[in-house]
Amino acid sequence: MTPAIEHRGFAWRDPAAREFLAERGYVVVREVLGSEQRVAITDGWNAVVGEAARRVGLSTDELVERFPQNRDLWRKRGEFERLLFDTPQGEAARTFLGVSGVRLFHDHAICKPARGSGLIPWHQDSAYWPLDRVGLSLWTPTDDVDADGGCLEVLAGSHRDGPGEPQDFLAGQAVIADDDARRVLLPVPVGSTVVLSGLTWHRSAANRSRRDRLAYLTLWVPAGARFVPEHAGWHPTASHIRVARGERLDGDWFPLFGEVPRDDEGEAVHFPLPALGDGPSMFTASRDIAGQLAWLTGRSENTLTAIFAACSIDELALCALARGVATADELSELRDLLESLELQDRVRRESVARDVYLRTVEHWWALVGTRIAEARRAP
Repeated sequence: MTPAIEHRGFAWRDPAAREFLAERGYVVVREVLGSEQRVAITDGWNAVVGEAARRVGLSTDELVERFPQNRDLWRKRGEFERLLFDTPQGEAARTFLGVSGVRLFHDHAICKPARGSGLIPWHQDSAYWPLDRVGLSLWTPTDDVDADGGCLEVLAGSHRDGPGEPQDFLAGQAVIADDDARRVLLPVPVGSTVVLSGLTWHRSAANRSRRDRLAYLTLWVPAGARFVPEHAGWHPTASHIRVARGERLDGDWFPLFGEVPRDDEGEAVHFPLPALGDGPSMFTASRDIAGQLAWLTGRSENTLTAIFAACSIDELALCALARGVATADELSELRDLLESLELQDRVRRESVARDVYLRTVEHWWALVGTRIAEARRAP
């Protein structure tokens, strides 16, 4: 079934915009960020990825193609800090959530290069946050985004279905059928911001246009949200949370806009934990691959960083050959893959950037990961 295309938009202060969001789980609004702010997004992004590329010896284009997402931008560049404190983003988030105050959970940007990006599968944002309240995201592109340019696609009204299982992009779950009548494409003109409930199922397709698609996202939660580490403590932002389990989110990493409520606002939500099987999982990918490399070498190191510090690429490849999980003909490909894993780990640590399409991890499992898993299970 061909999805519908949404053309409606509102001034963000229009009460009809909030009504639309409440009904459909998304709304396209104007006037949250202006033309100067969109230029600041582009300038700040170019500076951030340029510095990250220099650190690892890649061109900027190579870095963006391999690691299209960069996080915590407001902590890195003044342009993004001003986008938080000198624009109405916080006020808009508070208005659309209908609460007395909000906190920024984190910000990031994703660039989908022209004709060079992948699909980000269906998911609900709040399913990945270690918190007990539903938030929302503000998604602002720097240019027009056409239907074939990597635009957002949503399931209208799906926020009313409640919390679902956090989707594992490596497991290949097909949670949304292509013939779902609720599918809506959201091509948007420049100057627009898409507001998404944290419970709205959405995805973004590959960018098949001739123009790069850069979008800046801020993710917001009610100021009364409490920390639930057992839900999604693996989330990178959880490492900055300093409050105890069950306490309200607080701290310099989570700036407050508005007021902290005296009493809890809204209903607490409880997301099911992801169903982990024996195969690859995006929730445990780094830990699983580190465990496999430790098994190959017989070493005690248990993180990718420690293993790559202790072992050369050649040593790791030859250990795979000796263990019988790689052939001599595969050694060149395996060395390249190990170099990609080492680079991915370094970029993640140094620049808080990642490959949202999980291509290197998928390649690992396709080449040797499954074989290693089977070898480790063998008696």
